[in-house]
Amino acid sequence: MFNSLKTKILTSYLILILLITGVAVWSINNFLGLSSAINDIMVENYRSVVAAENMMGALERQDSAQLLFLFGKEERGQELFRESEREFLKWLSRAEDNITIAEEEEIIKRINDGYLKYLQDFDQLQPKYRQDSSQAREFYLAEIMPHFNQVKEWAQELLTVNQEAMVSAQQKANSNANEAVYSTAIVSILAIIFALVFGIYISNLILKPTEKLIKTVKKVGEGDLTQEIKVNSKDEIGELAYEFNQMTERLKEYEEMNVTKLIAEKNKSEAIVKSIDSPIIVTDKEHRIVLLNPIAERLFQISEEEVIGKHFLEVIKEERIFQKIEQVAEEEGLKSDNKQEVLKMDFEEQERYYRLMVTPVPGKEERVNRVITLLDDITHLKEIDDLKSDFVSTASHEFRTPLTSMNMGLSLLLEETPGGLNKNQHDLLAAAYEDCQRLIELVDDLLDLSKIESGEIQIEFDDVDLADLVEASVRPLQKQAQEQQIELLKKIPADLPPVKADPNKIVWVLSNLIGNALRYTKGEGQVKVKANQKGKRVYVSVIDTGIGIPEEYHDKIFDKFVRVKGDAAINVSGTGLGLAIVREIVEAHSGKIWVESEVDQGSTFTFTLPVAK
Repeated sequence: MFNSLKTKILTSYLILILLITGVAVWSINNFLGLSSAINDIMVENYRSVVAAENMMGALERQDSAQLLFLFGKEERGQELFRESEREFLKWLSRAEDNITIAEEEEIIKRINDGYLKYLQDFDQLQPKYRQDSSQAREFYLAEIMPHFNQVKEWAQELLTVNQEAMVSAQQKANSNANEAVYSTAIVSILAIIFALVFGIYISNLILKPTEKLIKTVKKVGEGDLTQEIKVNSKDEIGELAYEFNQMTERLKEYEEMNVTKLIAEKNKSEAIVKSIDSPIIVTDKEHRIVLLNPIAERLFQISEEEVIGKHFLEVIKEERIFQKIEQVAEEEGLKSDNKQEVLKMDFEEQERYYRLMVTPVPGKEERVNRVITLLDDITHLKEIDDLKSDFVSTASHEFRTPLTSMNMGLSLLLEETPGGLNKNQHDLLAAAYEDCQRLIELVDDLLDLSKIESGEIQIEFDDVDLADLVEASVRPLQKQAQEQQIELLKKIPADLPPVKADPNKIVWVLSNLIGNALRYTKGEGQVKVKANQKGKRVYVSVIDTGIGIPEEYHDKIFDKFVRVKGDAAINVSGTGLGLAIVREIVEAHSGKIWVESEVDQGSTFTFTLPVAK
C-alpha cells in the first residue's frame, strides 16, 4: 500500500485533514441553516409585524381625527386624518412588498379594499357635517365605524398571522439547532473514532516493525548473531531490516574467520607473559586476578588455576603491592612514576629485591580496565647500588673532617687572626673558602641522600595542617622574593583536610621547590604555592613564571647530579642533588612528584601527600 515512511506519514496527515475539513463543512452547513431560520424570524416576518402594528396605529389616529372633526375642530381633524392616511399607506405598501406567507396576500387585499371604502366614507362625512352635524354623527356610527373596525380586524389578522409564523420559525430554528448539535456531535465522534482507529493502524504499521528491529538489535548486541529480522514492508524500515540482516551475516562470517586468529593472539600474549622471567600479575578493575606467569606462582607459592577470579589480597598477602595497584586504579589521571618502589622479598630461601612497576590498561572511556603488576628482579643492581652508596657514604664521612678543618682554617685566615693579608692574598683565600663551602654542602647532601636511600633517616608521621607547612616554608623566603621583585603567593583552601606527613621533611621539600622557583625566575615574576584535594590525596603545586625546563629533562630532573644545560639555563650554584632528595622524601610519604614545564613558559612542580585518616 505504502512504499515509504514519508508516504505513510503524509497520507495519515492528509486523511486527518480531510476528516477535520468534513467536520468543519458539516458544522458550517448547520450554522447556515440556523442563520436562515433566524433570518425568517428576525427579518422577514418581523417587517410584516411592524407594518401591521403601524397600520393599526395610523388607523386609530384617523379615527381620532374623525372625532375631532365631528366635535367642531374641522381643520385639526382634517390635518390629522390626512397625515395618518399617508402613514397608513406607507406601512401598507411595505406589507405588500414583504409577503412571506400565503395568507398575507389575501389579508392585505382585503385591508386595501376596506381602507379605500373607509377613505370614501370620510370624504362623504365632510359635506354631511356641514349640512347637519347630527346626521354626520349618525353616518359615522352607522357606516364609518364598522369599516374602521373591519380594517382594524384585518390588520390585527395580518399581525397575528406573522406572529404565528415567527413562533413557527422559532420552533423550526430550535429544532434545527438541536439537530445541528446532535448531528455535529455524531459526525465529530465518528471522525474521532475513525482518526483513532486509523492512527492505531498507522502506528502499528510503523511501530511493530520498529519493535521487532529493536528486540533483534538488543539480542545481537548481547552477542547472538543468529538473529534475523523478518520485516515484509518495503519502506525505510524494511530496507533497514534487510541491511541489518546483511550486517549480521557479515559479522558472523567475520567472527568465524577471526575467532581462530583471536585465540591465537591470546595464546601468543599469554605465552609472552609466561615466558618473562620476572613475576607478572594481571588484575581487573575489581582487583581480581586474571593472569599469573610461572615465576609469580613460584614467588608467591600459589597456583594460577586455583587463584584465577579471586581477590588479590585473598591469595597474595602483600599490602604494599596491593596499595600500589589500588592507587593506580583510582588515580587514573596521575602521571606515572619515574622511579618505582623497591621491595625486599624472600624467594626460594634467598633474599631478593624487586622493583615494583604497576601499569594501568585503559578500557572504554579511558577508565582502567586491567592493571599489570611487574616485579622486576633488581637484586644484582641493588647490590651494586649498595656498594656505590656505601662508597659515597664512606667517602663523604672521610671528606667531612678535613673539609671542616679547611673551612675553619680559611675562616680564621680571612678574619686575619694569624696576621694581616694583602688584597691578592685575601681574594685567593675567599675563593678557596667559597669552594670549600660548596664541597661541604655537597657532602651534606650526599650524606642526607645516603641516609634516605639506606632507610636510616627517620620519618615521623603526624596529622598536620598543610597551610601551616606552606607558611613555614614561605616565610624565610619572603625577603629574597622582595629583593628579586617576585610576587610570592599562597592559595590553600580553608577546608583542606589535614595530611599525614613529617612536618620538618615536607617543609624542607617546599623550601627547596620554592627556592628553585625563585632561583630560576628572571626579573619580575610570580611564584605561587597552591593545593587541592583529589580523592584520598592532596596535590601540592609550586608554580613559577621562570625560564622553564626543556622537555627532554622532565624525566631526568629528579636524578642525582642532573643540571639543566643549554641556552635557556641560568648559571647558578648547586649540587644537583636537591630534587633527588625531594623525590626520596615524597616517595617516603607514599607520594609522587612530577614536573610540567615549557621553555620560557614557567614550570609547575606537583607532589602528592596522603589525607590523614
